[in-house]
Amino acid sequence: MPTILITGVSSGIGRASAERFARAGWRVIGTVRDSVREQDTSWPGDVAIEALDLDCPGCGAGLSERVLARYGCPDVVVNNAGMLQFGPIETASPDDIERIFRVNVFEQLSLAYGFVPSMRERGSGTIVNVTSLGGRVVFPFFAVYNATKHALEGFSEGMWHELQPFGIRVKTIEPGFVQTAIWGKAIGGPAEDKPEPYRSAMESMERFERSIEKRTSSERAAEEIWEAVNDPSDRLRYPIAAYARPMLLARRLLGDRFMLRFFHRRWMGNV
Repeated sequence: MPTILITGVSSGIGRASAERFARAGWRVIGTVRDSVREQDTSWPGDVAIEALDLDCPGCGAGLSERVLARYGCPDVVVNNAGMLQFGPIETASPDDIERIFRVNVFEQLSLAYGFVPSMRERGSGTIVNVTSLGGRVVFPFFAVYNATKHALEGFSEGMWHELQPFGIRVKTIEPGFVQTAIWGKAIGGPAEDKPEPYRSAMESMERFERSIEKRTSSERAAEEIWEAVNDPSDRLRYPIAAYARPMLLARRLLGDRFMLRFFHRRWMGNV
């Protein structure tokens, strides 16, 4: 029975992915921030829940040690958990930026590399980093979040080179617009809470986000992750879900400068 570790399985893509692999007969190790509060017993198949708070320095490496001791080395590790940040770069404090990089990049790398020696010794393994369409394209007021996803894309490409000779595959999943609760947690709020120089443009971006109706369900996104994990090729990047593939194709065909100016006119209101 293959084993997969998936972070962030309390809801959204992580939850749907854990259920998809469990139904297929995989042993699933899922993480939540507080395992004491996770009392759900409706999981299909063999699912074990472990606590992981990525905002805790050293907790990624700590979880890998715990998993190795309790379950052995997973066949697949999916770094899915993360946090979203919305707002101007100007208002993001160094502590804010450090925190989102710790959650979205540093601890995820520490977790993955906690398994690399065992995977290398075994001669097999797959590390899947869930980045974002925002790891390839930057949207106004998501720059800090997008920067973390760009960083994870860069690390993943380096990992692909360095780990492939040892039989370890590396894949990035780049979701577009998925119907999850993460958006509602990050955007919105009263107008007076938005910095005045950016208020109008931020509200324009929020209206655009709320207007997107054709989002991909978490279950469909999980199905695409299932297909990527089981793809035996050496492919690195997998754009999935609504708008990811067409937007990346448009950028490739029309060029970076065109897309940059198009996004600017669309949300910032001038050229």
